Amino acid sequence: MKIYADVLVVTNCIVELIYLQTTALFTHRRLSKGRLCAACLFGGAMSLLFCADGGTFAGALAITISKAVSLLLTLLIGVKFSRVGDFFRTLLIYLAVRAAYTGLIIIWWEFSQSRRIMVRNFTTYFDISLLKLTAALITAYCLLTVCEFLKRRFRNRAVCYRAVYRSGDYEVQLPAVADTGNRLNDSFTGLPVVVFCCDEMYSHYTLYDPEAAARTGFRLTPYSTIDGSGLIAVTSKGTVTITDEQGNNKVLRCCTGVKPSSGKHSRAVFDPVLLE
Repeated sequence: MKIYADVLVVTNCIVELIYLQTTALFTHRRLSKGRLCAACLFGGAMSLLFCADGGTFAGALAITISKAVSLLLTLLIGVKFSRVGDFFRTLLIYLAVRAAYTGLIIIWWEFSQSRRIMVRNFTTYFDISLLKLTAALITAYCLLTVCEFLKRRFRNRAVCYRAVYRSGDYEVQLPAVADTGNRLNDSFTGLPVVVFCCDEMYSHYTLYDPEAAARTGFRLTPYSTIDGSGLIAVTSKGTVTITDEQGNNKVLRCCTGVKPSSGKHSRAVFDPVLLE
């Protein structure tokens, strides 16, 4: 069996792209294109460990450690984390995604005309065309997307929500609206943003003054929701809790955006995916 290094690297770049994008889908993240490209190139390059000599104990140990470290570095390059616990949670999902896709690729390989397979240095090389490999990954990604859509479309949701923002001794409670169109993510942390349309919060943090807002931990970010579009002040400080009409509470893993209500009723707007 001839194994071409360029095909090996390109194939693994594509595979890493699907791995990371699927992980982002499950963790509700928006990945930076630059970081995603760098992570895919790194993951593709690390597939060249397939060619390393692991015949000795020292060589096998070095390859094993390198392979494990490469998985961690690929995730760290592709995704920006603000907390250690967040990294380990995402790592578990990332490993589960890799395992699921590997199983699907094996199924596709079973239906291929060639039944050859080579395993070396924790890297599996299937004698399967790049087209079939790509088709397998696209098929899995489409199935996951459909499942995600159906889950959002048909699940039971409470009609009325309340959102509570707390930061130190300061607290605000507002009616909340679940809006699937609110896909705003903080550019620094990668976390989704819950939008608070509230004049009282806007004045409390002096957000009409950009310099004063920056001193209190806010930064301006472009946004677009059912309430309009423009620039919104976003902070990672404080916590947001959503309560449904049955009294169920959920502390969201998110950032908080604050804008004036513009003469409308004060309310919070959040993506219902955050309640999962």
